[in-house]
Amino acid sequence: MTLAIRQVSKSFGQHRVLDVLDLEVRRGELLCLLGRNGAGKTTLLRVLAGLLKPERGSIWLNNQQIDYAESHARHDIGLVMHQPFLYEYLTGIENLRFYARLYQVSDDNAALEAALAQVGMQRFAAKPVRAYSRGMKQRLTIARALLHNPRILLLDEPYTGLDLQGSQVFNQLMLEQKQQGHMVIMTTHDLSHALPISSRFAFLARGRIAEELSNESLSLDNLETWLTERLAKPVSGQQKVAA
Repeated sequence: MTLAIRQVSKSFGQHRVLDVLDLEVRRGELLCLLGRNGAGKTTLLRVLAGLLKPERGSIWLNNQQIDYAESHARHDIGLVMHQPFLYEYLTGIENLRFYARLYQVSDDNAALEAALAQVGMQRFAAKPVRAYSRGMKQRLTIARALLHNPRILLLDEPYTGLDLQGSQVFNQLMLEQKQQGHMVIMTTHDLSHALPISSRFAFLARGRIAEELSNESLSLDNLETWLTERLAKPVSGQQKVAA
């Protein structure tokens, strides 16, 4: 199973954020997407999730182009973004029940409590989300993203708000996703936590994947040096959309 991004471009006004970008993620891989602030990492995830439509290019899963107008295409995707997409006045378990019905998966209490337990939130199932801390909301958001067992996970800064235990729980879940053959694309600034679970790293610059690095025998020092060197390279002026 392969997720292929082919020649994808996306612009906002006259600024081209993604510029005929090509990328592939294979079955059981976790790709960590790195780059400067504003490099287009979040934009790429939103395009892959079907939340933004590119002006050019296509996205393929198993040699079949994804049609985001079809419900099963969105069912393949689990999404964690900066916005948690949670209902503040519903409880944790009520939020999961809503999404379970939306994705047509089991919404019985046992299934939902198991989903909460995997992120360490079962004790807070009956509390309204408005009473949650930022880290608790992030845990529930992760549970929501995994609820329908998607084949593709798109994660934008998933460690945000998580304490050490929460980060460890998240990493274990991601290792399980890889073992199940699912594909994960993740952005993060937390290299120390990302290194043990990432298959490879890709550096996004000027709208394209500028370089990739395998995680084979990679140390944190080597990864940080590699990233620092790429961040230090000068970037010329903003790319403009051709008239």
